[in-house]
Amino acid sequence: MDDMPINLNTLVERQFAAPEPTNPFDWMEDFTMSLEEASELSDPEFIIPGLIVAGHLIVVPAPPNGGKTTIFLDLSADMVKRKYQVIYINADISAGDAKGFIETADEAGIKLLLPDMKVGKSMRDIVSNLERMNNTAVDLSKHVFVFDTFKKMCDVINKRSAKSLLGLLRSMTAKGGTVILLAHTNKYNDSDGKPIYEGTGDLRSDVDELIYLIPEKHPDGSMTVSVEPDKTRAQIERMTFRISPDRQVTRLEEFEDVAQRRALRLRMELDQEAIERITEAIEANRIKQCDIIEFCAEHGVSKRKVVACLKHYAGGETPLWKVERGLERNTKFYHLA
Repeated sequence: MDDMPINLNTLVERQFAAPEPTNPFDWMEDFTMSLEEASELSDPEFIIPGLIVAGHLIVVPAPPNGGKTTIFLDLSADMVKRKYQVIYINADISAGDAKGFIETADEAGIKLLLPDMKVGKSMRDIVSNLERMNNTAVDLSKHVFVFDTFKKMCDVINKRSAKSLLGLLRSMTAKGGTVILLAHTNKYNDSDGKPIYEGTGDLRSDVDELIYLIPEKHPDGSMTVSVEPDKTRAQIERMTFRISPDRQVTRLEEFEDVAQRRALRLRMELDQEAIERITEAIEANRIKQCDIIEFCAEHGVSKRKVVACLKHYAGGETPLWKVERGLERNTKFYHLA
């Protein structure tokens, strides 16, 4: 039986017919994770509880001589005990301190790299080797890289230089590595007594955690250092370390707010004259607020300053005076605490 004749018009219509209508949002399904897939994702794994998360890019700024190297050398030893290989790159150490640093790292099992101590080598060579390593199929899980300091790796004020380096380090974390950048803060703090990172503002958005170390030095050579998380992608805790005069590090059980104490001391220094005059007025039994203001004005302290000090130092953990309200409207009486 002969084949049925094919209608040419039918073929043309089929070829150029409009496709069946589809949902323009169907492509999104290729990028959507199900609850079952999400359940297979691991929760953030802390290497150091409350502080260091595996696979994160972390920046830790502190003032020069603020305890960051001492603390992170101690934490590096702790991470080794937790079965991590720690590579500590220190380009911010003097020749006089290097010997003790090498001995401590060797005893703890830390892989210590000192590029500036090797003839013809520098941090630039470290970065070049990291780039070559990162271009391979290397697995960096269970590896922690501590860079001391970030400033020695690139020009932190130059956005392009910092961006390129952070791209490399981010790629290392994608291979499972944990990267910790120790950095410097500016010379001056903000109005709350907290430090400010020395480099560009873009860094905050490029890292997983930005954690400040705020030091308080003591006359005996010891130091209290509080940890202040600024930007986090995990539950980073506020904590406090104590560094002894012989550089032994211990974590305190309770958090001590060093920045708050420092801000309080600074304010008391600025308010010292007003505090002394208010104290003299109260000791002279001029305890009514209007009488205190009059007494201080006689000694060159403005009403605005006196009122602010009376209010501020009547509260807090260690008040300088106590306030009582009188029977008359808005009358206040002050007594030394």
